[in-house]
Amino acid sequence: MKTIKTCKHLAIAFLFLIGVINYLDRSALSVANTSIQQDLSITPGEMGILLSAFSLAYAFSQLPLGILIDRIGSKLALGGSLILWSLAQMAFGLFSQFSSLMGMRVLLGIGEAPVFPSAAKALAEWFDEQERGTATGLVWSSTCIGPCLAPPLLTLFMVHAGWRGMFLITGLLGLVLAGCWFAFYKSKREYMAATGRAEPQRPGAPATNGKQLLRDWAALFRQRNTWGALLGFMGVIYMIWLYLTWLPGYFEKQHGLALFKTAWVVSLAFLCGAAGTIVAGRACDWLVKRGVGLVASRKRVVITGLLAAALFSLVVGYSKDVTLCVAMLCLAMFFISISSATAWMIVNVLVVPERVASFGSIQNFGGYLAGSAAPIITGFSVQYSGNFDSAFITSAAVAVFSAVAYWLLLRAPQPLAEGVAAARPQVVH
Repeated sequence: MKTIKTCKHLAIAFLFLIGVINYLDRSALSVANTSIQQDLSITPGEMGILLSAFSLAYAFSQLPLGILIDRIGSKLALGGSLILWSLAQMAFGLFSQFSSLMGMRVLLGIGEAPVFPSAAKALAEWFDEQERGTATGLVWSSTCIGPCLAPPLLTLFMVHAGWRGMFLITGLLGLVLAGCWFAFYKSKREYMAATGRAEPQRPGAPATNGKQLLRDWAALFRQRNTWGALLGFMGVIYMIWLYLTWLPGYFEKQHGLALFKTAWVVSLAFLCGAAGTIVAGRACDWLVKRGVGLVASRKRVVITGLLAAALFSLVVGYSKDVTLCVAMLCLAMFFISISSATAWMIVNVLVVPERVASFGSIQNFGGYLAGSAAPIITGFSVQYSGNFDSAFITSAAVAVFSAVAYWLLLRAPQPLAEGVAAARPQVVH
């Protein structure tokens, strides 16, 4: 029988691998962007719409799926999600009509929507608040390791199997991982049942029935913290989604880099982002150990990341030197990834574990509502101006707005319902 420590390590490993596959799949279209445009005669504006079809579906699926995840648990939600989006990924490689491709991107968005709320819930189940920072940072590093691996790995698949084969291969990898997830991962409740131990009940823990879940979900929208997280995450995902969908095209079109060289430059930027997520977890845990409150520590880190990322994006927007642009984009990715990981650490200290998925899905809704605009704005901007300068300047402005939202709205957590206060220690802001 596995020990609790082994189960925790297994949870981090599985959530990390699922995150990597998740970002490989959503990165595939941006890597194949130019090839698909040429092969299927798709304009930059249409490609922007195609790229945003995923994020719009992803955003609007968050709200109902958050409640569902809190009801059925992270294991079933995440495993089912992985199967659905992997099938959509494979199907994308079989179609040529624009409407069919957009339909598969919508299905991919719906399928991937439960991933990070489920991951946050799984971490809340297995890890105490004081140790979640490092665990979250490790898992969320997958959001950069995936895009880091994507350009060279997916380009390799394209060279040997074409862009259609690339989608089939990545979808198949997801199905294999889903089988492993169901076979080997155990939730905290399953572990306790298998070892004959009852899971400890926290005083004032909220009920998990459907009606109470819906009431608590609606109550979240009456809290300023919810709006702080929603508005704050907009700047994070806007900038990340700009990089994820258009960075390869940016270096190809604006700096004339060859596809293979572009792949390695983009990988470097996302590798810096992976370092940022790990630094975020360490920084938050370090601040807490030195007496800074749970919310205050995360608030400092997320705001610092947003403002630094905005500054470096502005430099990219006004610079024409390719070497300087690469360096600034790496730094921007490092700091925006710090903010991304920290935003999910904020989720885990603002609400009780039974409501983490609901709150996280609301945050994700706000982020991807803004993120869905990034590919469209960028696509049409490039189509009419012929460059990416305004795209980076816009992303910097959105990041500053989000930093202000975090600063003004984020406060110590409040109970979701009467009697829940005992379930969560109050944190001094």
